[in-house]
Amino acid sequence: MKFLEIFKPITKGNFGLTDEAIYTSIQYGSPFLPVWGGTDEHVTVERLVSQKGKTKYGEPITTFSGEGIILSLEGSSGSMTYVKEREFALNHHATFMQLRDDARGKIDPEFFSLFFQKQLNEASVSEGGSKTLSKRLLESQDFELPSYDAQKTIMQKIRPLLEKRKKIESFMHRIKVLKAKELSVDYRSYQDRNVPISEILVCASGNTGLTEEEIYRRIVSDGQRYDVLSSSTMEETRLGEIPKCHLSNGKELEVIEDKEGILVIRNGKAGSTFFIDKGKYALTDHAYFLTLRQDCKYQVKLKWLMVQYSQLFFDYVSSPDNATWNKTGFFQSAKVDIPLIEEQLEILQEYERLDLLEQRLKSIVMKINQLFSRQVVGGAN
Repeated sequence: MKFLEIFKPITKGNFGLTDEAIYTSIQYGSPFLPVWGGTDEHVTVERLVSQKGKTKYGEPITTFSGEGIILSLEGSSGSMTYVKEREFALNHHATFMQLRDDARGKIDPEFFSLFFQKQLNEASVSEGGSKTLSKRLLESQDFELPSYDAQKTIMQKIRPLLEKRKKIESFMHRIKVLKAKELSVDYRSYQDRNVPISEILVCASGNTGLTEEEIYRRIVSDGQRYDVLSSSTMEETRLGEIPKCHLSNGKELEVIEDKEGILVIRNGKAGSTFFIDKGKYALTDHAYFLTLRQDCKYQVKLKWLMVQYSQLFFDYVSSPDNATWNKTGFFQSAKVDIPLIEEQLEILQEYERLDLLEQRLKSIVMKINQLFSRQVVGGAN
């Protein structure tokens, strides 16, 4: 079945519903509604907007409600969330899909949202470091669906699994909130205070022209392979590996050899940081790789620095309309206090316990999600 044989024509979310517009909407008062966009799930509420708010262009905010599916068009494109009884707002990185009247009793929208994410993600195209699903691509898709009775039977069997996933995701969100909080620690002794970050870290920039197409072209090439790091931080959307080579733009691929570091996202989720263990890496131009200076006179654990000063990285992100991490400003102005290495290790020990729990929960959710990435054959009984 074609997309438009199942769903009504889509309307994208609000263009110009920026963080600034959301913040400004506070003046209009309640009711406040959750806002979602191109994320991998549309359950966790991180932002609220006034129902009476306006976009940055002064247009009233369009809201959505009723039974249907929220679909990410950019970022985590193809990700879908079934919703039934909630009013919400979307930015233009997402859309809301509702069944045609004549498709009711033939299609279970919750079933569709679970088992066709992989197809829509694979139909997306890469643009500017992230995948995008256009209206044209979406409406051109063919979907092989089993009978309605088979859909209902499958949903009846997997619903307990969905409830377990929901509880796990709730725990994961609480861990994420805890990890995002700025650490407030009374360190006992310091090596030094107000140390310029430039005396501690050096920065490797990415390779212009290192795209998915370049990686794909060299799948069968010989040579030492390097993991590609980018602004895509989820395991399921990692870009893969590439050997040392000359890119199509004529530049030699610059690589990172056997170094640990802090990956800083340059655009998209700008300012987000991830600790990277020692390895062999190649970097796209959508991220930076920060390592310790060889001549750093302080004892510093990179992971501790990332955890303790995660907010400091976000302080150097430009305006929400064009969110980019300001590397130059960070290295010119950022300063940190450095406690003794023993105290850094104490903090890291507690953080890594939380990190380990999160990784275990992620692994469980990933295994559950893999069940839904399998194609369900049309006509199955």
